[in-house]
Amino acid sequence: MVQIGTSRIYRRTMSEERARLRAITVLSASSFAAIGACLTLPGTLLPLLVKQFDMRLVEAGSMIALQSVAYLLSVQLAAGLLQRFGMRRALGASVFLFGLGVGGFGLTSSWIAGAAMLFASGLGFGVMEVAVNTLLIGVGGERSSNLLNFTHLFFGVGSFVAPALTAHAVTAGISWRLPFLAAGLATALVAAGWYARLSGEPAPAPFPAAGESPSQPRLAFVLAVLLGLYVGNETGLGAWLTKYMVSARQVSLSYAGNTLSLYWLGLTAGRLVLSGSAHRTSGERLLLGLTVFSSLALAAAILAGDAWLAALCFAGTGLGFSGIFPGVIALGGRLQPHRAAAVTSILITGAGIGGIVIPWTMSAIADRAGLVPGMMFYVATTAAMIALAVLVSRGVDREAAPR
Repeated sequence: MVQIGTSRIYRRTMSEERARLRAITVLSASSFAAIGACLTLPGTLLPLLVKQFDMRLVEAGSMIALQSVAYLLSVQLAAGLLQRFGMRRALGASVFLFGLGVGGFGLTSSWIAGAAMLFASGLGFGVMEVAVNTLLIGVGGERSSNLLNFTHLFFGVGSFVAPALTAHAVTAGISWRLPFLAAGLATALVAAGWYARLSGEPAPAPFPAAGESPSQPRLAFVLAVLLGLYVGNETGLGAWLTKYMVSARQVSLSYAGNTLSLYWLGLTAGRLVLSGSAHRTSGERLLLGLTVFSSLALAAAILAGDAWLAALCFAGTGLGFSGIFPGVIALGGRLQPHRAAAVTSILITGAGIGGIVIPWTMSAIADRAGLVPGMMFYVATTAAMIALAVLVSRGVDREAAPR
């Protein structure tokens, strides 16, 4: 009788654990899909927004960069907010704020007001990203890389679907404001899901105290810089690709929107494959291969003579980008499994800095010299990712060497 009762309790506990993992996975995937859709909207509609708000290119770049500024600030506050309020309330509030800022952008009538809304969305985005990735590292265990790739692929789904739907809808006569309002509402529903379904999650380990440094500090720094370059390039291309295709390649907005969707489709397809196979290859070698592939594909896209070939190469760039963000996060968690929140914050801080500096620098170059030189700047920064991936591979090999 005791054994039967114990077996039932065990089965119930295992069933509850599986249900908990499913809820976290679904909500994480939904969050990343919402992020992907929301973050691509300003870039998709940038040719219209430049005219609507009567902006210079550098003003457009500054408007978009303010979202990354807020993102970086909120990343620094994320650990304290998670410790104080817990996963459920922090995630619910941060996702809701992100959606509120995106939806509010659809009600603005100037680029300054739009920048304020993007700033608000960035504040929610930063806390959310630290929390969700920390949570996934904790529940994923040895297969955290697979789980991260699986949930992050839904960022690509949102990024792939939203540009094509938005570009075609606006071309058909729908107001550019409606996609922002719809995306904000959908994100608010995801926020409600986090608050309603997630409970009892332990707070993450705190950040290192003042003067305390994590182990492998140089390797963590290199990973953070690599992630910064990646995020700057990924989001920068997502923000400027339609403008580049319309202005430099002389294609229609719907064609440019399809090109942007292909870019995100490549990223989505890559993450789908890696969600089942990432554990078969060492994280550092996978990073090196992906950085080489993405850099070559981007260079080919800019140098391609035909618009269709450029679109195909941009899709290849997205494919190369696919596993870099989840791979860096998983590798950082593997190197310091007991300080996942601290390492995640360090890495995402690097991502936030890159998301500010690189796209804004590109916008300044484009404003002064033209879009093609601006896009060549992205080619240079993706090439720099290769060198950093080599340093990561060597650093991991040194850590693994017997002493």
